[in-house]
Amino acid sequence: MALSQDQWEAKLQRLVQSWFPQRTGTEAVVKSIAKTLAEQQIVVQNHISETFIDTGSDEYVALHGSERSVERLAGENLSSYRERVKLITNKSNLPAIRDIVQALLLRGSPTIIEHHDASNFLNRNSFLNRNIIDYQVLYNAFTILIDFQIPEATSFYNREAFLNREFLNGSSISSDTVFANIIEAVNKNKAYGTVYRLIERANP
Repeated sequence: MALSQDQWEAKLQRLVQSWFPQRTGTEAVVKSIAKTLAEQQIVVQNHISETFIDTGSDEYVALHGSERSVERLAGENLSSYRERVKLITNKSNLPAIRDIVQALLLRGSPTIIEHHDASNFLNRNSFLNRNIIDYQVLYNAFTILIDFQIPEATSFYNREAFLNREFLNGSSISSDTVFANIIEAVNKNKAYGTVYRLIERANP
């Protein structure tokens, strides 16, 4: 917590005998030093706040990302980018890949299925249909399942937007940006030699 100018002045006065500022005529000097210290403490605390990924501004989070070779994706909001920058991934670690995908989703949680065990596809939580999922065992391969990525409605009760077909269609189909960003992020973080599929679950 930053100290006020008065608090800094009191601290400075405790460093010398009480009569010294009055007798030497340095009261104004002490006040000036106290003011400078109070202002600089705020500057330092703001800078320290910027150095944390959770509290830094766009510029500072971008510096953190650059140090970790994590680029901000097209249209990615700052909160999503913060989460990806914080992830130091093991490139053969699918839970880490799942966390990356989760940070980019508009809604829902991703499911990742490894293909080394065909029995995984008989799990009720992941089974889609025979035309999409086959039962062949594929090593070094995985499937990412995500929910329907419809942007949240923002203006359905706004008279100017309610009758606009383009607006309504735009909020009833999944966001292409989400898919593009997931593919780009996974490609940069998956282990070399592995392949994957990104599948959107049917809209309920």
